[in-house]
Amino acid sequence: MSRQNVVEMIRNNPELLEDGRERMQSVLTRSATDAEFRQQLLADPRAAMSVHFGQEIGPEADIAFIENKASATIVLPAFVDPNGELSENELEAVAGGSEPITLGLFAAGVAIGSALFVIGYEIAK
Repeated sequence: MSRQNVVEMIRNNPELLEDGRERMQSVLTRSATDAEFRQQLLADPRAAMSVHFGQEIGPEADIAFIENKASATIVLPAFVDPNGELSENELEAVAGGSEPITLGLFAAGVAIGSALFVIGYEIAK
């Protein structure tokens, strides 16, 4: 699912964002007290989440969980080739008056990540 599709889906169904946040919070809450589930999230996130939610999380969801082993864990944004061209979606976003970074942050669910949307999308089906 493209970022543009996710943005459109959330615009049309804003309740999906809140539902996704609640579901992701249930994963994080459980991972804080269930050592076996935590290890499953680290080893095979899609399988662990599929069991947790009772439905398949498809291969289009590239999910990774990491443990905070430092005083702060900071996830770097995706690398962008400074000499590369904008994608069609990024060009559309610029033409529409929105910056791609803003759309990216929105589509990422305000720092929760794209996994949240895949979960919300799968649940909404």
